[in-house]
Amino acid sequence: MNKYFSLNRLFPRKDGWYLILVVEIAQALAILGAIPGLISIRFNAEFSEGQAQTLSVVMPVLILITFVALLLVAWRITATARKRLDELAVGSTKPNPGDELDAWREITSLTWRYGIAAVVIIFALDVLPAFILVASQSNVLSSPFQPASLNSPTPIYILLGGTAAILGSVTLAILLIGRFTLPLRLILAPKDFETQLKGRAGTLVVGKFLLLIPALIAIGVLLIAPIGYQQTVRILYTEISSFDIFRDLQVQTILFSALALLLGVVYSYYVSKSVSDPVRELIDTFNKIEQGDLSARAPISATDELGIVTMQFNRMVFRLEALQTRLEQEVAERTKQLTASNEVSRVASSSLDPDEMLTRVVNLFTEQFGYYFAAIYLLDPSEKWAELKEATGEAGKLLMQNHHRLEVSGKNVVGGAVREKSPRIHQNVSEEKQRYENPLLPYTRSEIALPLVVADRVLGALNVHSTKDSDFGSDILRTLQNMAGQVAIALENARLFQEAQQNIRELRAIQQQYLLTGWSGLTNQPEELEYGVGDELDGISKKMDVSISLRDQILGQISLQSNEEWTAEQKGLVDAVATQAAIALENARLVSETRQVALRERMLAEINSKIWSSATIDSVLQTAVKELGRRLDASRATIELNVEDQS
Repeated sequence: MNKYFSLNRLFPRKDGWYLILVVEIAQALAILGAIPGLISIRFNAEFSEGQAQTLSVVMPVLILITFVALLLVAWRITATARKRLDELAVGSTKPNPGDELDAWREITSLTWRYGIAAVVIIFALDVLPAFILVASQSNVLSSPFQPASLNSPTPIYILLGGTAAILGSVTLAILLIGRFTLPLRLILAPKDFETQLKGRAGTLVVGKFLLLIPALIAIGVLLIAPIGYQQTVRILYTEISSFDIFRDLQVQTILFSALALLLGVVYSYYVSKSVSDPVRELIDTFNKIEQGDLSARAPISATDELGIVTMQFNRMVFRLEALQTRLEQEVAERTKQLTASNEVSRVASSSLDPDEMLTRVVNLFTEQFGYYFAAIYLLDPSEKWAELKEATGEAGKLLMQNHHRLEVSGKNVVGGAVREKSPRIHQNVSEEKQRYENPLLPYTRSEIALPLVVADRVLGALNVHSTKDSDFGSDILRTLQNMAGQVAIALENARLFQEAQQNIRELRAIQQQYLLTGWSGLTNQPEELEYGVGDELDGISKKMDVSISLRDQILGQISLQSNEEWTAEQKGLVDAVATQAAIALENARLVSETRQVALRERMLAEINSKIWSSATIDSVLQTAVKELGRRLDASRATIELNVEDQS
């Protein structure tokens, strides 16, 4: 606002004395508004020599007394405002709410309170004493139309001209004070919008125009009306040429009309500026906000309806900015939560080692959310205890070293979450009587435990501690529940993976044992299971050995010799052949075993049919021993019955 007020450059320090100074300057300049009324008195009153001498001595003293009285009034009605300005000048930023409201109320009501006081004081100290003084020295009015009483209406001219002077000077003083104190209103405007509206005590636009327009009309009437009356009396009761009188009437009428018009222009300018400036500033603020700057605020340069509109507008923009800030914070918080949830999901899906996965997941709660402590408990086989598997910080390390565990049926949030299969929250741990107090976590203010549930089966619980009261709202609760579900699924997947790996290892061991057993009988005759082609080269030849293996069990080996280096393509070809050879060998062995089993089954069936066809004991024994001896190429076969006494 410096471009409007040169006083800002002359007096940059805006303290309590600045307020009195601008009132004093406005008061001094307001004398210009009294000039038309004083000129009217000078032209119309026609003081005698004695009256003129008396007034020339008395009036300066009265004006000085009036000046001091008005300064005292301004000092008295701005006590809290000056105190607050002094505090702000020395850097105080924490006002007393009562002082802030009173200071704002005083600065916004300064113009009309000063105006009322000025009208009363100037009339009482300047106009009324002059009227009484002149009236006491004037001739008694026997008839207003007698020539001997031409000087008698002089006191009336003092009242008329004095009233015009009062209206002109006080109106100009009010406009100047309102203009000069604008920087102070901007400084003293409370930050709270309700206080701004509650403490606003300025006159409204309607009141300004209702006072200004009648004042201008009254000034014009008070300046011009006495001229016609006086000149009429002069025409009737003096011997002065009528032409001279009409010329004086013309000059005085034009002069006072011009003065009244000048006052009207000046006053209208200041009143219009008091309306147009707030509107223009409001439009400038509109443009800034339209460009996306919600931090812009319209200065409260008026205390009338426009000031109320500005305050309401600023409050609306403040709420919009707060709403935008809150939405941005919520979006940032949701983004942070989503990022943390995605990170948990990524970590859980990228690792099938439960210990590694739990270590990485539990640290995310302190890294991404900034929580004080996070831990994961898993149920033991008896499902009576929740054992600590992973935790953050030094307290977590110490607890894991001590094999910390919590009883599921005990009075603790972890046990409660496991029992009830639902989250347990302590928003203020100091108010919770049934809670496990961990001495290693003295700064806990709120705590939450979420069960790790998979298909109605509880695996354990996620336990998170915060140093803030009521730090687990509905939004964060949903995020933590989602993360706990992901951890539970990851744990179950890791368990199933480990079981599958164990089953695979067992199957591989069985297969290897089966292969080893199946091929062990065949490898007893190595000369029958070896085949070579070509001649063996000397020791400088290039040799390549490739194992014939099936399911990690080595069945044999392919050895090749050459005078040249073996290429990668050749090695790949030999590996492929070795793989296919292993499969073919195993198939051949299985076919051989199948044939042997079929031969044995057929032999057994033939022997059984012959045995069952025998009708006597001797024939059964003979058939059995003969068939076994013949089938097995035995040189001697014997069979006997021997029933021993088991008692």
